Amino acid sequence: MNTILAWGHARVIENLLGKKHLMNPPPIKAMSDQFAAKKSVLEKALMASGREIEFVQRHKAEEDLAVAAASILARDEFVKGLAKLEKQFGMKLPKARQQRWMRRQKKFVATHGAGELAKISKLHFRTALRAQGLPEPPETEWRNIENLR
Repeated sequence: MNTILAWGHARVIENLLGKKHLMNPPPIKAMSDQFAAKKSVLEKALMASGREIEFVQRHKAEEDLAVAAASILARDEFVKGLAKLEKQFGMKLPKARQQRWMRRQKKFVATHGAGELAKISKLHFRTALRAQGLPEPPETEWRNIENLR
């Protein structure tokens, strides 16, 4: 999971740095919460542009004003996007994973069809498969990839 999170963080940093010509002043530093035991997990995921700026990882990064502001803006966009989807599909959608989510997904599929489920749900979760009446994959024992390196 940490490898996937690192890739996502690195991709965002790279995408933003691709627009640095539009920023005044251009960024010189990026900061992220440290989610992996080793800081190198995210550092290794950075590509060329991400390695050109100072990169800081730390626990509780939201204590930094810029990170806190980014978190607030991201949450605002999430809530606005959710409200738009609720209006589009005429049903309340939960903000977080809840037991009621399974019932909501089944109702959604019954009303709008399985083809629309990807607009409101992550399809790789078992609840999405259950909502569509699809078979679930067998349980998998996960191993820490970082320990295998």
